[in-house]
Amino acid sequence: MSAATPEVRGPPPDSASPSIALPRIKPELGLNDATLFAVYCFIKNFIGASGTSAVAIDNKIEQAMDLVKSHLMFAVREEVEVLKERIAELMERINQLEVENSYLRAHASQDTLAQLPVVGSKPPPQAQGPQPPVS
Repeated sequence: MSAATPEVRGPPPDSASPSIALPRIKPELGLNDATLFAVYCFIKNFIGASGTSAVAIDNKIEQAMDLVKSHLMFAVREEVEVLKERIAELMERINQLEVENSYLRAHASQDTLAQLPVVGSKPPPQAQGPQPPVS
């Protein structure tokens, strides 16, 4: 069966009851009848026999949401740690490249430096030598 977007049907336009807008399932999620049935069975088993009471259902939903929240927070913390490590590696690489760039510019000829494209607002450093006094 295809994962078609379900139609949302409300009461007829002349009806006095308010209509409830249901969310649409995105077709790119690949949900089909078997997947939705599996989710239904999971929820039914999760709620269990105590699902007859609205309070019990609310408690089970709250427990499920807390479980989802804790799993998401764990995943986010792990991802943040990975990104922090990657940022540290990239910053170290930037510093290394800046040192190499400074060295190469200091030891390059003026002709070579003149051929470099102008990038950013940093002018190339001048060859090392005595600086003229500032008056």
